[in-house]
Amino acid sequence: MWAGSAVSVGSVQRLGGWAWSLALVAVLYTLGEAAVSLWVGHVGNSWGILSFGIEAVAESLSGLAILWRFAPSLSSAERVQHARREQQAAGIIGVAFLLLAAVIALEAVQRLFWGVHPHVHELAFGLAVVSLVVKPSLFWVKWQLSRVLQSTALQADAKQTLACAALSLILLVGLTAQRWWGVWWADALLALGIAAALVREGVRTLCHRHILCC
Repeated sequence: MWAGSAVSVGSVQRLGGWAWSLALVAVLYTLGEAAVSLWVGHVGNSWGILSFGIEAVAESLSGLAILWRFAPSLSSAERVQHARREQQAAGIIGVAFLLLAAVIALEAVQRLFWGVHPHVHELAFGLAVVSLVVKPSLFWVKWQLSRVLQSTALQADAKQTLACAALSLILLVGLTAQRWWGVWWADALLALGIAAALVREGVRTLCHRHILCC
């Protein structure tokens, strides 16, 4: 709907304000999701759920980069001439993904080796279901705005939101496998899946940033 429209400077400023407001809502929601995930993962000794919380923190960092990129204090001229901010925001997002992926993968492998058996908390199921409803909706709106504004940073943020929705589905499957079939190692595999997703998004984001520099 938006992607094929001609966008004036005034429209760019208005849509940039929408992107900022949307990022703020997403950051607040994701921080809440991260807090719940980290608490549930800690109580149940579940690295998979803890990793889901860490990924939510990474997504919050992505959202914070977008808040910085579309700060309301920017003038119209600054919103149009945004190449440097785009590159810096994309770099922050990409590096954060890669660092967190390394931490998550290392701990997951150790838990597989030690045979750590997590406890499935009931609240984790509700968390996964809510995320499956909220995240795809956020992705769609972010993606439409990113296409209009031609924002690589906002596109990266939208893709991370979609990846989180996919991880929510994986989380739900993993929790079900643990609860009903006693597959204890599904928790560590979930964490490794989250780490792989973060690596993929981190590399893609840094590559886009390099293309912009060239």
